[in-house]
Amino acid sequence: HVIRHGEAQHNVNEKFLLKHNTRLTKRGQRQAKSLHRLLPKLKPQAAVTSAVLRALQTTRGIGFCGPTVVVPEAREVGGWPANSPIESREALSNEMEAKFGRYDWSLVTTGPGRRRSHWESTRQIKDRARRLSRWLERRSEESLLLVSHGEFLQHLTGDDYMDNCEVRSYSLHRGKW
Repeated sequence: HVIRHGEAQHNVNEKFLLKHNTRLTKRGQRQAKSLHRLLPKLKPQAAVTSAVLRALQTTRGIGFCGPTVVVPEAREVGGWPANSPIESREALSNEMEAKFGRYDWSLVTTGPGRRRSHWESTRQIKDRARRLSRWLERRSEESLLLVSHGEFLQHLTGDDYMDNCEVRSYSLHRGKW
């Protein structure tokens, strides 16, 4: 099951594209919480989320209590500062540890300084989408939640652009959604 993050600051005011760690708006928080009622129907065994703050906040807001893996490949496209992922070291800091410290950050590279987003070519985005698809297919769970971003999800699934907190269900077979 694929979910686009809830409404975030940059969705209502483009000036936030130039800021790191844009947050969900109050509306985005309500959108995420409203998805909790779908969990019994979706029956996810694990959640996979982008390391961008608005996706992490959406994942937390949904209220899924199972294993949650932070996957760098699920990040948004485009080199805006708002699309920069937070680092695992930052996620485990005092402020955020209570919110995201229990997530599995083992796939996120830790290094000095903020990991910056950069502008990727279409080919690089498609390659990243293929890597994520292969990784998802290798997982043992039959039902997963993937919380990611609108433009990247278009590249990943080949489907139309999604609304904030829209949920779509797919089968993934040999890299095809």
